[in-house]
Amino acid sequence: MILGVHASVFRGLAAALEEARALDCAALQILPYRRHHFPGAEELAAFRAARAALGLRVLLVHSRYVPSLGSSDAARRAVSVAHLVKELRLTAGLGGDAYVLHAGAYSPGAEAGDGVGHFAESVRRAAKETEFAGTLLLENVPGGGRRLGGTLEELARLREALGPRGPRAAFCLDTAHAWAAGYDLSAAEGVLRFVARARRLLGDGAVGAFHLNDTRALLGSHREHHWHLGKGRIGVEGLRTLLHREEFADVPGILETPKTPGADAENLALARRLASS
Repeated sequence: MILGVHASVFRGLAAALEEARALDCAALQILPYRRHHFPGAEELAAFRAARAALGLRVLLVHSRYVPSLGSSDAARRAVSVAHLVKELRLTAGLGGDAYVLHAGAYSPGAEAGDGVGHFAESVRRAAKETEFAGTLLLENVPGGGRRLGGTLEELARLREALGPRGPRAAFCLDTAHAWAAGYDLSAAEGVLRFVARARRLLGDGAVGAFHLNDTRALLGSHREHHWHLGKGRIGVEGLRTLLHREEFADVPGILETPKTPGADAENLALARRLASS
């Protein structure tokens, strides 16, 4: 895998690139803007130039909020589409290789199929308005309740619903979310089953990124609690197996572990050791 971290843009876009440089990352994930500050054309151009100078192989842009694209409320959907339009334009301006999106939830009283349909229509509208030419990565979530995308079957359904008129779509698989949804990734056998199921349901080459996280949540609890690699319930055996899969050699693996002092360097060092052992 092409290992990297999610870096904060709180101190600006240049600071996120500096974080990637300091950690010797070949991949980076950022939010498209920091609160109340939207980068203009000059700042975006400077970022693209700095990224090229750094030699960063992969840049992922993650949705800042979980939009209500699957809501049955037309007004709420319209706000979410406008939000998506803004972020897709920023992704293009940043030179992002892909945009990572959670599908959100369907409305109370509605059916999951209603939410999937609204989601697909909303994404198609936003992609058409922006002429988005990048890749949309649908991320799995911990599942439970009305949240869309908790299982591999649901992810496949979301992409299928986008249809040929939708943007190019692939998937971002989060290990902590998968665990919370009931996929046991703590041992090699479980990881191999998960990978085989993903290939069967999503297709060969359909995984465009991983979020590599341990977790404190119980298996199948539908709770999100990202934790440092090797220090949670998933542990290192399953992670080592995933990192050794040849089909993911050119796929970014982004750490979204807690940002305690020195933690990114420690987590990256462990991931690199596991990948080479």
